[in-house]
Amino acid sequence: MTDNHNYRNVPTERQFLLSIIETCFWIMLFATTVALAATWLTTRHLEASIHYQALLTSIVLLVLIVPACIGIIGRQSILNHRRMLEVTRLAHTDEMTGLANRRSFMQEATERLKSTNVELDGIAVFIVDLDHFKSVNDVYGHSAGDEVLIHAAKQMEKAVPHGSLICRLGGEEFAIMLGYRSVLDVHERAEEIRRRIASKPCTVGEHSISITASVGAGIAHSRDTVSSVMTRADNALYEAKGEGRNRFAIAA
Repeated sequence: MTDNHNYRNVPTERQFLLSIIETCFWIMLFATTVALAATWLTTRHLEASIHYQALLTSIVLLVLIVPACIGIIGRQSILNHRRMLEVTRLAHTDEMTGLANRRSFMQEATERLKSTNVELDGIAVFIVDLDHFKSVNDVYGHSAGDEVLIHAAKQMEKAVPHGSLICRLGGEEFAIMLGYRSVLDVHERAEEIRRRIASKPCTVGEHSISITASVGAGIAHSRDTVSSVMTRADNALYEAKGEGRNRFAIAA
């Protein structure tokens, strides 16, 4: 499974629920303390039976009212949190393929590149472009083209190691960032991406649609930014396209 979405600053629903429970506990403790203290102070000069009856009434009201109020507030807070998670997901995700979008990829790839010593732990960026994709839309229609994009995205996810970053840049173009041990690993991974897409036709209704992809790879160096590595990968992609498509090229 690839690492497509990294919402580091957004708590999970479980974390949020635990924080709500903790907050509710302190609210109940505070409300109970204040109510009992106020009742004690305002009724302590009265007869003992009235005094203790007032305290008991305060406790009963707290038990009935405070949990109900907290429940309503907590439920609404959880619903709002779910909406926030969905908005965050949509902001980071390509709606069609479910992959990360360009913005999310650039943010996470930049963080990963900054935190990695590329002289010790290699990082490569691949640009993958589906060959002659326009003809798929022209022959089979745009809905079939969408299915082909989704299918190709799944093949790319299967072709890369766990923890790789993968996104749809736009149109029929995708980007992948992954680690490698040797340049041979980069060659093998690029070939695996190309091979899987070429060998796995997409079934749309009664049609079996075959498609190929060209792959350009850029190897990151110590002074690189994500943009500079992607530029080299893009140049390598054009090289692969110029040599006939359905192949890969690597720019060191």
